[in-house]
Amino acid sequence: MSMDLHELASGLFGEYFRKRRAKFSSVREHLMSARIYVPVERWLSSAVFYALIGAIVALISYVLMKGMFSLLLKFDFLSSFGMFDFILIPTGILTAFCSVFFSFCFFPKIKAWERRGKIEAFLPYALGYISSMASIGVIPYEIFKKLSEMEGSYGEVSMEAKQIVRDVEVLGFDFITALRNLTTVTASLQMRSFLQGAVTTALSGGEMGPYFINAAKMYMEERRRKYGDFITMLGLFAEFYVVGLVAAPLLIMVVMAIMCFLGSASLSTLAAIVYIIIPLGSAGFIFLIALYS
Repeated sequence: MSMDLHELASGLFGEYFRKRRAKFSSVREHLMSARIYVPVERWLSSAVFYALIGAIVALISYVLMKGMFSLLLKFDFLSSFGMFDFILIPTGILTAFCSVFFSFCFFPKIKAWERRGKIEAFLPYALGYISSMASIGVIPYEIFKKLSEMEGSYGEVSMEAKQIVRDVEVLGFDFITALRNLTTVTASLQMRSFLQGAVTTALSGGEMGPYFINAAKMYMEERRRKYGDFITMLGLFAEFYVVGLVAAPLLIMVVMAIMCFLGSASLSTLAAIVYIIIPLGSAGFIFLIALYS
């Protein structure tokens, strides 16, 4: 059924977006980076189709709610529509349409961002494997082929290596062209930089083996530095957390409890500290740590 809807959407709007593929090149790049194997015109056709459904659902929901309130309050349904409704209904329809459409447009970007994090988490260790294979004289293509078979150990990096193997063994490209193809579609900037360096080394007549070894050392050192900075930042966050959300609130709560007992303060202020300020502050610290991790 879902496939039939996608086919219907593509038949209705596919030609429009097919003629304007250049305008949506960023969506196409994000689809490729996210490994969503759907043509951009088909994806955007589905976006418009489901956005129209969302707009219709929003309109029907509003009318049903209006009808239900008219029954409960016992007033005429048609006469209940006023100027406010004629402003709110188009606004709601437009909001529903844009929300669904732009959700489709941004989903590949979010998925690509998620893949980027997974790739860069495994990349230093995958480079260590590549450098160890290169140091014993394994040819570059065989290294990436072996890497593509180790998804359990190197995750999304192995998935990227599978693209190289596919381009060489299925599509018939040479190894350097396969590296270039992956450079244009990978979600990770670090992976792209590594591959561009490999292509440049090969085209300039250099040996890829020494390049792989040096790149692995550089990326591992960069990862150590990143973790060192993260640990330092965690130490600062811990100090701020202890002072701002443990010691200070505890002192204020003791003082407020005494003042409430004496009748010079309200329990609502104490409740706000316990149930609002401390939970929101803790959630803020968790968000900051997740943001910098």
